[in-house]
Amino acid sequence: RRHGFEPYESEPGELSLRNCPFHALSRRNPELVCGLNQAFIDGVLRGLGNETVEARLQPQIGECCVKLRAPGRR
Repeated sequence: RRHGFEPYESEPGELSLRNCPFHALSRRNPELVCGLNQAFIDGVLRGLGNETVEARLQPQIGECCVKLRAPGRR
């Protein structure tokens, strides 16, 4: 929340991000920017020692392209 992602639980065990702080950049090159965003969020999770949550790309109109969920969930 503090960094502008506006997280919410979209379904049990899944956290979606309403806002992408990189939205303006992603309009120019979504594959690059969304991939970097996913790697950034995954790096934060791993840096915190978290191995039970995955940051996965799942683009949706009007939201950030990254969703957080337990490994193995689709």
